[in-house]
Amino acid sequence: MQIEINDYYEPEHFRAISEDKYNISRTCEYEKNEMSHIHNTCEILAIEEGSADYYISGKKYHVEPYDILVIGPMEHHFRRIDRLPFLRYGFTISSIYYKSIIMDDELLKVFATPTPEDFNVYYKNINRDIFNEILNMLCYLNNEETIHKPFQSQMQRSIITQIAVVLFRALHFQRNNKNITASNTRMPEIKEYIDTHFIEEINLTSLSKKFFLHPSTISKDFKKHYGYHLNRYINMVRVCEAAKLLENNSDSVFVISEKCGYSNVNTFLRQFKFIMELSPLQYRKFVHNLKEKKYE
Repeated sequence: MQIEINDYYEPEHFRAISEDKYNISRTCEYEKNEMSHIHNTCEILAIEEGSADYYISGKKYHVEPYDILVIGPMEHHFRRIDRLPFLRYGFTISSIYYKSIIMDDELLKVFATPTPEDFNVYYKNINRDIFNEILNMLCYLNNEETIHKPFQSQMQRSIITQIAVVLFRALHFQRNNKNITASNTRMPEIKEYIDTHFIEEINLTSLSKKFFLHPSTISKDFKKHYGYHLNRYINMVRVCEAAKLLENNSDSVFVISEKCGYSNVNTFLRQFKFIMELSPLQYRKFVHNLKEKKYE
């Protein structure tokens, strides 16, 4: 069982990556090109042929056949193809959806971007049998989405859980038995609050009052838990939403900045350029040209 190569309409694929609960594709590039993207879903790539350099939040990851690359939600990534043809499976999944399926925080680790050091040790040249097992599960999951059958939702959730467990084992994650503190349990709640209330004014003071934690505790533990300073993460969420709007509508930059929680358009422009390395209008033009080229 295999998924057909490039069997999708590019504008619809762009939408699905950001909006569907999950999306599975098999893509092959026959020309060297570049891609700059950000979305609120986790993306898992399984490389079949060719090679490419991915820069995730500025950190380099070189992918080759039998490598697995995980790009966590809200992470800006830039891709430059190195060797053709570049063939890979892509699996994007909404964080809201996978968190509704997987209740164990330890298992959720598989949906986060690894450090370049961990990637080079654990994510490269995956055992062939395990790699093919993952591809087969993606094909079965794709089949469950395209053909309606009894207990479809239960089967989808079961396959996604299996994929997460196989990745956890294959990538040599370890269960963490450290003591759970009140602060540790609140960090996911704070992150979820930011993800759903980014249009509002959010800062350490407001979060401190809402979650009954000292601002310095939130600042220190959020960075320890997620690897980003709080303000950086808030801007990542807002820029991710802005990128989705730029891809799918013709609103002005000013309107989009307001829809994403920025009271000052210049702050929005500065943060978008810092995270995406393109201005909002440059990004809109880039995506428009990419969609037109793929549709030709």
